[in-house]
Amino acid sequence: MMSTALSLTTIRDIYAKMLLTRIVGDYACNLYEWGYIQSVATCHGHEAAQVGSAVCIEVGKDFTLPYYRDLGVVLTIGMTPYEVFRTYLQTHQQPAEGNEDAGKDGILNTQHWGYHKHNTITGPTPVATQLLHAAGIAFASKLRKALAVTVAYCGDEAATEPDFLESLRFSAQHKLPAIFVCERNCYPHSSNPSSVPSCTQSLSLPADIIHQHIDGTDVIAVYTAMYTAMQHARAGHGPTLLEVSVIRSLPDLQTIRAEDSIIENISSQPAAPQRADPLVQCQRYLKEQGAWDDAWAIQLSIRIKAEVEQALQDALRDTLQPVHK
Repeated sequence: MMSTALSLTTIRDIYAKMLLTRIVGDYACNLYEWGYIQSVATCHGHEAAQVGSAVCIEVGKDFTLPYYRDLGVVLTIGMTPYEVFRTYLQTHQQPAEGNEDAGKDGILNTQHWGYHKHNTITGPTPVATQLLHAAGIAFASKLRKALAVTVAYCGDEAATEPDFLESLRFSAQHKLPAIFVCERNCYPHSSNPSSVPSCTQSLSLPADIIHQHIDGTDVIAVYTAMYTAMQHARAGHGPTLLEVSVIRSLPDLQTIRAEDSIIENISSQPAAPQRADPLVQCQRYLKEQGAWDDAWAIQLSIRIKAEVEQALQDALRDTLQPVHK
């Protein structure tokens, strides 16, 4: 577990993970454009919220329950770009009869991340039900006297579901080692995440749960809040709800046609203000601290793009070609 005091080297590493998430997400949109997958739920603008929180998770010890947008979470806790692309391609090629999340041809339209090697639990289709699963896992961990923390992610739409509040109540009642991260999209309501009212303001949250509202474009603020919550849970003091406000926007891809609306209907949305871009925010902070180097950043971008491009080509080759026995 990292210290709550981030070194500039660590912040640069976190920036690299955020950039990896952005590039893999852009290539996933290209997969849609090329016709290999039927939809993609963008995490463009969520990078700080996802990476800044996921770097605090102890891989192989803690349990993670991501939701369908959490590309940055699964990459940060160890899933490779190759495995991500294989998951995209296989999900959208295999029939899913009887699944309400499937399209007319029986193909799943949202991502169900799972990675058993790193205690990542595959999420269900119904919104917010993974939060109940998280409460159950945390309860089992407490009964076993394990030091594991269970981290469950969701979108702001989950706050309207009964499972959301029930998960918080059960976790608070039993002081479970659980953290609930709600990624709230503030766009187009506001370009300033800190000015948007909480999505839980109409809910009666349990008194024994810590609730924090965080600017999700600030990776340092996200990391600090998550680190504190992890320490709180691991010490047996109970759960935390982190409401992380982000500004989701359309990926800057020339290949996405303006008339396409299947990508979460985001093609009709203009890009969010640059100051709300989490990568720009992190870059600005590093420059202020004298830790930004243009040559390093260029080489980093070239290297990651080359690695992701190779991973994509390998995934297309291994997924689309028949296996010869």
